[in-house]
Amino acid sequence: MPSREMRRMQKKVGVEKKRAAMRKSAPKKKGGGAPKRKRVGLGQFLKEVRTEMRKVSWPTRNEVFSYTVVVIVVVTITTVFVVLADYGFSKLVHYFIIK
Repeated sequence: MPSREMRRMQKKVGVEKKRAAMRKSAPKKKGGGAPKRKRVGLGQFLKEVRTEMRKVSWPTRNEVFSYTVVVIVVVTITTVFVVLADYGFSKLVHYFIIK
């Protein structure tokens, strides 16, 4: 009866043989997918960027202010939670280890 280690090795070799057979039978890719697009010059690129930026729906000054306040409040609350959790866990560790 083969040992556990021997069975593992046999299984591993069997899996490797299957992988090698699958690689051989897999069709090879030719062409590499989508055709390459021609590069545009810097001027054309900037013109397209300008056109796309005009399409953007920019937030108003009040929206930016309210979003900023929301971000600051959420970051503050998260920071307080992490600090309190860290303090609590450190006290628990000290209680159980130092006792």
